[in-house]
Amino acid sequence: MDKNKFNLYIGLISYIIAFILIFYYLIIEFSIYSLSSPIKRLLIIWLIVTFMYFGSIYLRRIENKIFVKLPKFNLYIWFILYVIMLLNLTLFDNYFGRSGGVLYTYDYHSIKNYLTYNFNMVPFKTINNYVLAFKNNNISFINMFYNIFGNMIAFMPLAFFLPRIFKNEKWYVYFMFTTICIIFVEAMQLATNCGSFDIDDYILNILGFVIMYILLNNKWSRKGIDWVLML
Repeated sequence: MDKNKFNLYIGLISYIIAFILIFYYLIIEFSIYSLSSPIKRLLIIWLIVTFMYFGSIYLRRIENKIFVKLPKFNLYIWFILYVIMLLNLTLFDNYFGRSGGVLYTYDYHSIKNYLTYNFNMVPFKTINNYVLAFKNNNISFINMFYNIFGNMIAFMPLAFFLPRIFKNEKWYVYFMFTTICIIFVEAMQLATNCGSFDIDDYILNILGFVIMYILLNNKWSRKGIDWVLML
């Protein structure tokens, strides 16, 4: 078997496995009966990314202009999977009991009571409550982790995707875009009764994004990451 055929077969097999995993992942995400943990879903996405990445390496060894564009194709697929997971975890996920539903009421007292428990604009109030609850053994560490560190992690991938999909924009453009996305998600959680509008969520979300943006897009790491990903 010559090298071109070997590279073609290995590359195609890798992509076939990746798309089977994508199909399985989408079933998990959109099934109303699925209670798969975020860790399991992240593992599946990691496997998808791995097979697509190595598949593109083998296919790019073949002299064909179509295969040269595979890294960009991979990037868009990974971004779509991330958006699906983000929206599902924040708005629809049965694992976190986000059954939701629009709040159909015009009663002043009902709305006031709802906003009292689901709308917070006092910085660090919710974070402090989670820390105190953990110290007093009222919630588990994993519960505190999901609510504090999970919020920091949630929008970190945007720091990777945005500068590579929408190139040549300034950092503040990505910052503002991420802010709009966070506010949209928070507003949808409030409107669909599947969460709350909380300033602490925004603080943690944007903090995670900023930290990851600095790590991935400085002059030392940016070129290295793009070289590894063949972008």
